[in-house]
Amino acid sequence: MSEPREPLPIWFFVGVILLVYGGLVILGDATNLREIRLSHLHPGLWWGGGMVVFGALFTALGLWTHRQG
Repeated sequence: MSEPREPLPIWFFVGVILLVYGGLVILGDATNLREIRLSHLHPGLWWGGGMVVFGALFTALGLWTHRQG
């Protein structure tokens, strides 16, 4: 019989959640029709972009550690 596989690390799931939330924040900022203060800086795009970058990093790191173990 084969030995049981290790479960995926928590960082994989954290990365997936950050990817999804980052995409939602970016879409929400892109469809924002209200004019608010400092909207010319596009804080939703920066925040969502950061979440997507870190989400991709955590997802890749989680998969890499899972395959190493």
